[in-house]
Amino acid sequence: MKNIGKSFLVRFIGALFIISILIGILFFFTYKPNLGTPLNDFKNLIEVTRQNTFLSNIISISCIFILSASIIGAPVIILYIFYEGLSIGFTLSVFLFNYKVKGLIFYCLFFLVSKFLFTLITLYFAVLSIRFVIKVLDALVSKNKEEFYKTIVYQFYRFLIVLMVVLVNSAAIYFLSNKIILLFINLI
Repeated sequence: MKNIGKSFLVRFIGALFIISILIGILFFFTYKPNLGTPLNDFKNLIEVTRQNTFLSNIISISCIFILSASIIGAPVIILYIFYEGLSIGFTLSVFLFNYKVKGLIFYCLFFLVSKFLFTLITLYFAVLSIRFVIKVLDALVSKNKEEFYKTIVYQFYRFLIVLMVVLVNSAAIYFLSNKIILLFINLI
């Protein structure tokens, strides 16, 4: 019975993420905002600066961890996953609309280099956090204090491991991603 719940949660989060990407694409093509000038600024910014994602990534993962400590945290985590997918779909559409196939290729490379690993980590940790909420509720209902404390400690260790992976990923993005992206900047 528990394996069914675990696989359902993974499928639910994956489906939600894919649906949110599609909604982001539909949202862009419904409203078609003029973002040509910000894209030129983006191109110039990539050429002269590095992407520093340390603080934003740490805050995102820490918020997911903190939210998993409460019952209302699970819906908020699900909304965050929806937001991430929505922003990816919208940004993909911006590049596709303004630069056609070359923009699509550039954004896919940009996403792969800059955000892919963090997105996978976020999805993984979101699933773990929602499972944590369910386990805590189960331990509280059954009044099993030992299981409750064990679950909290286990989640904290997972948080530390995920945080370390996020820090390594952010360092790689800071030092390598713009160099790789600059190789393909001529696509846009």
